Amino acid sequence: MFSISARPALVLAYFTYFGVLGIFVPYFGLFLDGRGLGSADIGLLLAIVTASRIVGPTVWALIAERSGKPLTVMRLGALLAAIGWLSSFADYGFWPLLLGFALFSFFWTAILPQLEVATFAFVNDDTRAYSRIRTAGSVGYIVLVMLGGWLFERYGSEFLPLSALLFLVLLLTSLFLLPKVSVNAELSSEPVRFSKLLKNSVLLRFMLAALLLQMSFAPFYGFFTLYSRDLGYSGTQTGLFIGLAVAAEIAAFYFAGNLMRNRSYRVLLSVCYGLTVLRWSLLATVADNVWLLCFSMLLHAGSFAIAHSCAMQFIQQFFPKKLRSRGQALYAGVIFGGGGAIGAYFSGLIWQNGKGASLAFMIAALLALAATLLALTLPGSKAGAKALQ
Repeated sequence: MFSISARPALVLAYFTYFGVLGIFVPYFGLFLDGRGLGSADIGLLLAIVTASRIVGPTVWALIAERSGKPLTVMRLGALLAAIGWLSSFADYGFWPLLLGFALFSFFWTAILPQLEVATFAFVNDDTRAYSRIRTAGSVGYIVLVMLGGWLFERYGSEFLPLSALLFLVLLLTSLFLLPKVSVNAELSSEPVRFSKLLKNSVLLRFMLAALLLQMSFAPFYGFFTLYSRDLGYSGTQTGLFIGLAVAAEIAAFYFAGNLMRNRSYRVLLSVCYGLTVLRWSLLATVADNVWLLCFSMLLHAGSFAIAHSCAMQFIQQFFPKKLRSRGQALYAGVIFGGGGAIGAYFSGLIWQNGKGASLAFMIAALLALAATLLALTLPGSKAGAKALQ
């Protein structure tokens, strides 16, 4: 089992990392709107900032792999991300914001892939233990989402710069509390080449399905707070809606290890992606009904928590140990970077300052449907993917 001293530090690292996202993701659109940007500019800025996450994870993974010092990479990334974030305190228009947030996003990508690899190393690839530690991230997210709703109502969108900076400092502190881990010391000498794995049809179908799903999340991540406001909900209510989604996510992460045991990727992902189709359809058509809106938020348990846990286990099983850092970086770059950037850009164009909201969520539902169909082509057993290396 993993070091006793590792668990509290890992819990704090996940809590603070996703705490920053709990401020950034739901309220960034409102922040940019408060700075005078229209939906097209918001979508473009989100797309360019997110695109920096395509290259970033691979660059940092190669540095971590060759240096054998993932903790140093995480700490450096957190420090430089905090420095990049300082640009949010100044209000000089679109381009300075773009540059500052692009730098923040690029350095931010140094953290999570290495944290995931380090966590799996600490827990000896125990998915159940990983899921329960990862639950701390969801708790951090929900706490900051709820707090963010209250801060937005009290101080407006300018609450965001200082609040996020405080948690960036806490994140950096948590990374210095982590005990030393040398992933390279645990590596075996598998001769499998990374380039060969990239041609594997199972991996390609898995990645394409995950890419389409991430694209479908773009209207929610980029514009839900604006959508909620336009529907007449208060900032506190919006925070409660998002908090409900994350509460479902927390419960799902906690039980994910047991739920995933002896179930195939085909079953798990197709069900999760299918629930996402329903989720976006509800947001597109009946979001003015508070009860149906709340129900759609509960579907986050499947569309994100179980789907993400399944994806992490797929990466851990598919890639040999010495290639897992690059496997995590590939997933983060292509899915969160590429999928997020493409989705953000087109969502910004379709949104039209709220006039195209329903259309954006219907297109998101269609993207999730395409992801579901691809997931149905994955192996019928977990061993199937690993055997195809």
